[in-house]
Amino acid sequence: MVKVITDSTCDIPPEIVRQLSITVVPLYIQIGAETYHDGVDLDADRVYHELTHGGEIPKTSVPSPGDFVTVYNNLTAETDQIISIHLSAGYSGTCGVASLARSYLGDKCRIEVIDSNAVSVGLGLTVIAAARAAKKGKNLGQIVNTVHQNIPQIHMFGKVDNFAYVLKGKHFRLTRKLILLGKVSMALGIKLLGEVYDGGKIRSSVLVIGRAMALNRLKRWASRFSGVKEIAIASSTMPDEAEMLAEHLEPLISKEHIHITRLGCATSTYVGPGTLVMALVEGKEE
Repeated sequence: MVKVITDSTCDIPPEIVRQLSITVVPLYIQIGAETYHDGVDLDADRVYHELTHGGEIPKTSVPSPGDFVTVYNNLTAETDQIISIHLSAGYSGTCGVASLARSYLGDKCRIEVIDSNAVSVGLGLTVIAAARAAKKGKNLGQIVNTVHQNIPQIHMFGKVDNFAYVLKGKHFRLTRKLILLGKVSMALGIKLLGEVYDGGKIRSSVLVIGRAMALNRLKRWASRFSGVKEIAIASSTMPDEAEMLAEHLEPLISKEHIHITRLGCATSTYVGPGTLVMALVEGKEE
């Protein structure tokens, strides 16, 4: 069976990682002089504590080529076909490191490394689609085709309560107009929403007042598609918002096709507390 690998920015719920036998390679998180493995010896609560009380934003760094080589070598005992799907190169060099590590294995195993052009639950939905195909016994070529068909069908939207973390994190490609809008949201203490696309660009930005207006705006964005196959929602420090958004979305899609999770350590450093992210797969429910 084809083995599916991703990185810790995927924010896939742990139970789905286990059910679909997905291997997750952790990014590194640096807090002060200490370096941790995302989700292994560091959890999101600690990251949010540092974001709100620490002097500096925790820094992320990519897994080493050796990390990927170890994972690839371990899986070659079980398979000769691996698909390795990662966050967009617009956010991080992780995908490039995975490609470099693949070159070290030679002909030992066929490994396909794919840039998802997304991050967080946008990446996660693509990885889930690949892992389901692997569980069904699809070969590597078929799964690669599935992934390439899936990527343009993924759409991701988000709400940030404090644009300062987006500015400081420097992971998104911000236009002057968006920076100005973000600074207005900070000055007025209101929420900034937008669509995240093409590996870190943001469009359709809008300012709203209050939680209800933010949730309604996210629902409106989801409603503009003729069909939605699957949705993933990730929250940072307010899980009740994720549950409320899921309830808002149930008229559009059945509850079993909505995943609720939490932003992990790495993605939390990108956006800060009070963030809510929604990713969806365009198409008809299966």
